[in-house]
Amino acid sequence: MILWASGLQVSLYAQNPTKLTPKVIAAINAPPVELKHDDPPLLRVKKERFNAALKEAKARADLYNRGFTRIPELIEMVADRLFPAELDLYDQPEQKAQVLQRQLDVYREAEANLEKQVKDGLTTEADLERLRYGKFSVEMELISVKNGQENRESKAQTTP
Repeated sequence: MILWASGLQVSLYAQNPTKLTPKVIAAINAPPVELKHDDPPLLRVKKERFNAALKEAKARADLYNRGFTRIPELIEMVADRLFPAELDLYDQPEQKAQVLQRQLDVYREAEANLEKQVKDGLTTEADLERLRYGKFSVEMELISVKNGQENRESKAQTTP
């Protein structure tokens, strides 16, 4: 009975009902950042950190495609490590806003995917709500970056 139950759990875990969405695939298939010998030490470490997160994302996507992990774990990794590592590479608000928008797009695609999986009984409501929490956090950050950007632009336009 115990072996049957554990086998059932593995087979449910290994079910792979949906393919990765285009925005998730695009994030995972991003090229690594080139390290230059004259990079300042902090920038070099930021680049190495991004490249490590990218390699992990690719490995986790492979695990997902082979049925060894679930989409919430993959999305969490991409959202919690890959995008923040990319965000740290930029100083300009416009660049940060672009990264945050891509991250938000991934969250939105994943949310639609998880809503379907919850309805089909393949994942939990808790996974969906955790994803929504992350999505709203990114939305807040994007609004803050855009407001800062708008404030700077309006000051620049009013300055003689």
